[in-house]
Amino acid sequence: MVFSAHGKALLLETPTQWYAYRVDNPYPDIGWRGLWHRIWYENYPQPDFIWQSTAADDSYQAKFSLVPLLAGSLKAALYAMLFATPLALAAAVYTACFMTPGLRRWVKPTLEVMGSLPTVVVGLIAALWLAPHVETYLSAILALPLLCTLGVLGVGALTARWMQGREVLMLMPVLLLIVLGVCWLAPALEVSLFGQPLFQWMDGNFVQRNALVAGIALGFALIPLIFSLAEDALFNVPTRLSQGSLALGATPWQTLWHVVLPSASAGIFAALMLSFGRAVGETMIVLMATGNTPIVDEGLLQGLRSLAANIAIEMPEAVMGSGHYRVLFITALVLFIFTFVVNTLAETLRQRLRRRYRDEGDHA
Repeated sequence: MVFSAHGKALLLETPTQWYAYRVDNPYPDIGWRGLWHRIWYENYPQPDFIWQSTAADDSYQAKFSLVPLLAGSLKAALYAMLFATPLALAAAVYTACFMTPGLRRWVKPTLEVMGSLPTVVVGLIAALWLAPHVETYLSAILALPLLCTLGVLGVGALTARWMQGREVLMLMPVLLLIVLGVCWLAPALEVSLFGQPLFQWMDGNFVQRNALVAGIALGFALIPLIFSLAEDALFNVPTRLSQGSLALGATPWQTLWHVVLPSASAGIFAALMLSFGRAVGETMIVLMATGNTPIVDEGLLQGLRSLAANIAIEMPEAVMGSGHYRVLFITALVLFIFTFVVNTLAETLRQRLRRRYRDEGDHA
């Protein structure tokens, strides 16, 4: 028994004669197993999740696994949230609870204006300017989170008494010096330690447009959203709660951790979940800042392809009514269901947290 090349006919041999059957299965490459399970395709060494919708040979078997696309969407969103969440929440806490009112009137609108930047512009900058610089200063970029954290803590400890509310005026020059110093020293250290730049030493484990570039660019686009929602939630905590805590002898930091943050947790959680939903559905930044390779790989320096970017790439070239065309609509449906579930869960938990802390505040 053998099927024809496109699965439209079946030829059956018996001991007495041959039988030919017409198979009415217009989309043989589309099925639950093909979309979500590992398939062992011909000439492949092992079963795997593969997305390959087109090829040079017209007789090839289309491969429509959605797992690499979903993994790429989650990977880009996760790295973007890891980049944006600490910066945005730290900025929101400082702006709402410690910054002087005059300085806050300048800082808050400036950060919110960042949210109006078109994502296609951010993606273009990431692809043409950021990706080559990440390649050149790879070790510096990997070391900067730790060094900047130490710089922030050091400046905060030194200026806590005599620049209260204006620490940012000293913090910005210090962070700038840290960034310039690390970027100046990193290339020389790479050559002295590895004999060549780090990205060349990594060889096949590095792709110029990778998840790190996408995470930085997408995280930059998420910072204004997280900051604005979280800062509003923190700033709108009733002053009677914080003033009562301070009157009872708590320090400003104790008041922040035990009073302000729990009371604003509903708004902060909503900000994070809404930002995560936006990151999963982002198209242009992920499309332009990654290699658009549909692979399942957790590496920070490898490429990826997201659900939204895949729709933008392949929908203009898909033949209307074909299996490829229908799978792209299935991809859009998966993306819609995922974001709908995330946003619904976020709203449900936010309402529960708001009700819980509102009741506790009323009792207090």
